[in-house]
Amino acid sequence: MARATLPSVLLLTLGACTLLHLAAPAAFVTAPSSALRGAAVAEQTSTAAGAVFGGAAAGLLTAAPAHAFGMLYDEVIPYAGATSFAIMWGIVLGFVLLRLQEAFPE
Repeated sequence: MARATLPSVLLLTLGACTLLHLAAPAAFVTAPSSALRGAAVAEQTSTAAGAVFGGAAAGLLTAAPAHAFGMLYDEVIPYAGATSFAIMWGIVLGFVLLRLQEAFPE
């Protein structure tokens, strides 16, 4: 049944995208005037150096990996253990509830 509805859903989605493409304007804002274009080009070339230094700073200020500075034993392993214990305890409680439902049928 899912196979029969998939082509129709895809066709409806494609039709909606086509309708939105044709009905929507080409841009949400108007294009800048030609007087402002020269200033925008000059501004873009001056900010290129800032982008280079910003990228270098982002690379140098990234967080240390999880195994660095004892973080693996301080944070990763305790949270993994607590999560594993909670999942296993949930499975145990699920089986207990199943047994209780079998013991007291309605």
